[in-house]
Amino acid sequence: MKRHNNELEIDEDISFERSTWKIQRVGWVIMLLIVLSAILGFTGRGGLLNVNKQTVTSTDGTMEIEYERFQRREASSELKITLKNISTPSPTIFFSTDFYTKQRIDKIIPEPEKVEAGADGIVYTFAVDAPNTQLIFHTKSTTFGQIQYSVQRPGSSAETIKHFVYP
Repeated sequence: MKRHNNELEIDEDISFERSTWKIQRVGWVIMLLIVLSAILGFTGRGGLLNVNKQTVTSTDGTMEIEYERFQRREASSELKITLKNISTPSPTIFFSTDFYTKQRIDKIIPEPEKVEAGADGIVYTFAVDAPNTQLIFHTKSTTFGQIQYSVQRPGSSAETIKHFVYP
């Protein structure tokens, strides 16, 4: 081994080292962005800013829907529907086809009195005894990517729900 000024002679490839350093910095930025998005709530439940929760109110004000915009495939999620000023003892809610083809329903609280599935979607009928009630759908997404479906009460306009599901 040759020595020069008491140092080892090692071949250096400065351009290769600089490109490696650039790749490392890009990796650090990507990891930092992932951690920040998780802290803020863009990767699922929680987060400091609670950006994951979205609330939609029907145009007539009789239905409020709270849902998680970002979900994980096969992870539990909640869809809360608050019915206000119910005039019928058996209110119904209609979901478009994408709701039950791209999501699996684990539990509904309170349980529906009747469920009717058709080509256009699914209709849930509930037995309630209060003018204001909350329905909670515990679901799991069976696919990933953008999911969009509509929720509607008879006589009111359909409200569009959009989720982004991570793999």
